[in-house]
Amino acid sequence: MEQSPEQWLAMMQERADEMVRQSEQIQQQMQEMAETASDPDGAVSVTVGANGALKDLQIDQRAMRRSAAELQATILQLAGQAQAAVAGRVVSAVEPVAGAAGMDFLRSQLPPEPEPEAAATRRPAPDDYDDEPPQTFLR
Repeated sequence: MEQSPEQWLAMMQERADEMVRQSEQIQQQMQEMAETASDPDGAVSVTVGANGALKDLQIDQRAMRRSAAELQATILQLAGQAQAAVAGRVVSAVEPVAGAAGMDFLRSQLPPEPEPEAAATRRPAPDDYDDEPPQTFLR
């Protein structure tokens, strides 16, 4: 049975409306999506949104006993963990709508998963101990 142009157009409009509905639903999920990563003692917690941007940073008084370099490494490591976790959730939310080609593209845009020990074992750069004020050309 052959479709009339009107039937074909109506079917295409229904498909387009469904895609818009799914897109709006995904946008809503993304706005609400966040992941938090905490260090084992709970002294530092980092929360990121669906786009990987920092939404919250909690630093307990216990974390202040660490050196600046250790605290920095902990924050960066936790941010990477939270970003990787939220990226996985984004992929799961988008996958049903994007299809295989869309998912391949999305995965190619994700940052590599952080190595858990890489940030924790980072040694401070010589500049980390620079006590000189920054130089400027402003007067």
